[in-house]
Formats: sequence, structure tokens, C-alpha cells
Amino acid sequence: MTKPVAAALILIPALFAQAQRYRIRPSESNRLELRVAKTGLYRGKVHVFTFPNYSGFLVYEPQKPEASQVSLTISARDIQLLDTWLSAKDFKSVEEYALKDMLAAEKYPDITFSSTAVRATDSAHFEVRGTLTIRGIAKPAVLNVGLSEKRFQGEATVRLTDYGLKPPKAALGLVGTEDEMKFSFRLIAAQGE
Repeated sequence: MTKPVAAALILIPALFAQAQRYRIRPSESNRLELRVAKTGLYRGKVHVFTFPNYSGFLVYEPQKPEASQVSLTISARDIQLLDTWLSAKDFKSVEEYALKDMLAAEKYPDITFSSTAVRATDSAHFEVRGTLTIRGIAKPAVLNVGLSEKRFQGEATVRLTDYGLKPPKAALGLVGTEDEMKFSFRLIAAQGE
């Protein structure tokens, strides 16, 4: 066997193990969702919000997942409420409250997440630690991520009080919102720059 052929054969596994870069952008099969549970008289009810506009990237290293990176920017201005259990008046009120008061989207138009560490919990699940910035306040966050082919899905818990927000209450406290919100995502990333 000649030296160039031997060298090429040795390099083939290394080529397939290289980092893969993916773009994260909106598509019909992607979804970013925030679930906010109610308390008091509305216990058991949940506000469901989606974020249709976002962009980011993921660098995934199959042979060395701890070297992987993710960065995501979500447009707070485009938040959408999906609740079907609210009256039209309450729907508008909740959506405006989320946009103007909770997210203060005019002043803080973006929500961002940037990874700082990735740890594989098994061959298809990862703990992604990073910095989540909401309303200009940056806090540590942990995403639990599953990977199946090019589909990434996962979740994280976000506390309102971590971002200086008091869970809203109404009707003298008979209706309220839990401090913890559940953020989930399902993304099919497109390979490339």
C-alpha cells in the first residue's frame, strides 16, 4: 500500500467525526413553546405561548460532545398566545401583559441563550448549561436536550423571580401564576453556515 493511500485511509474516520455546524431557524416542524401554569381558581389551566421568530446555530461534535456549542436568539416581540380557554377580552389582556409587562419587548426585543458547557448523559441526551438573557438580565440556565438524527428536542425550567418578575395575581390573589415556567423546544436544524 502506498503512503498516500494509507494516509487517506487513516484520515477517513477523522473526516466523519468532525464538528457539524447547523443553522437554527423557523420552519413548520420547529416549535419553541412556553407553558405558564395558573394557581388559585384557575389551577390546572395553562397559558401556552410560542415564539415563531428566532435564529441561531449549533456546532455538534459527535466524538466530543462536550466541545459542542449552541447559540439562540428569540424575538420577544413576536410572542404568540395559543390559549383556547380564555374569552377574547382576557386573551388580548394576557397577550399584551406578556408582551409589554413581562417581556418588556419594546425595550428588550430579544431573548438569548448561549451555551457554556455540554455534558452527555448518554449517547442521545445532553445537559446543556449556558446563559439565558431575558429583559437584559443574564442568568445561568440548564437545558435537557435529546438528539435523534437532526432533530433536537428538550426543555428547561425558568423562574420569573430569577428575572426580577413577580408572578402576576388578580382578583385579590384568587387567580395567579406559578413562578416556574416550562420552556420546551423541538428543532430540526439545517446543516451549513
